[in-house]
Amino acid sequence: MTKEITSATNPFIKELRALATSKKARQESGTFIIEGWRGIDTLLTHESRQYKLETLVVSDELKNDLRLPDNIDTVVLPDHLFAKISDVKNAQGILGIVRPSPVPFEFFPDTGHYLLLDAIRDPGNLGTLIRSAVGAGYDGVLLYGDCVDPYNPKVIRSTMGTFAFCNIWPIARGDIDRMLDTGYTLCATAGHDGDSLYETDFPKKTILAIGSEAHGLSAELMQLATRRITIPLASACESLNAAIAGSICMFQIKRG
Repeated sequence: MTKEITSATNPFIKELRALATSKKARQESGTFIIEGWRGIDTLLTHESRQYKLETLVVSDELKNDLRLPDNIDTVVLPDHLFAKISDVKNAQGILGIVRPSPVPFEFFPDTGHYLLLDAIRDPGNLGTLIRSAVGAGYDGVLLYGDCVDPYNPKVIRSTMGTFAFCNIWPIARGDIDRMLDTGYTLCATAGHDGDSLYETDFPKKTILAIGSEAHGLSAELMQLATRRITIPLASACESLNAAIAGSICMFQIKRG
């Protein structure tokens, strides 16, 4: 079904703005928004057990340029109104309302690679790390501590559609303990005093822990770590962005 909305005071417009800006609104509605064709096309062409595309919102200019599915409700907005609810400067003219169906946290007992993120607050970093985890073939991304909402529009946009292929779980200390009790190795990234990433052998059951750029890993996770690794850098470079460092480590660890 397709309908048009032309008034800025329509409750649906208010709902879209809230989903774009408020974690509380996303939690209360049980939905989030994804903007841009790439992520939407991913949900349309790949069946996902965790995400259902419920509604499409398109600008009036774009409505005749796309072949949209008949089985998804579509709302058409005037271009100026779509621009107001868009989260980006140059809107692509299409966004979707997505309902996630999170699955309980589970991990492979015999072999597996997981990315543990500790208090990652930057949406772009989180989205890029999710994208790299999918690219490296990791089995899940574990959010620990005060991480940014994974359904923040900037996070979703930074994943470039790969969020649909990633298990993303908020976890507690007890979940980490359970993994370590089954023989997982917790590898903590350290600035300068860890073993060289390129001279370290990694087991088939590995958790890679990445902390925020501002504070690094918490003391708690550093104490739990059974291995500390460092990316060797040229003297002119003091450190790397968290997303870049995490991506390098993920691919190297997956090599074994």
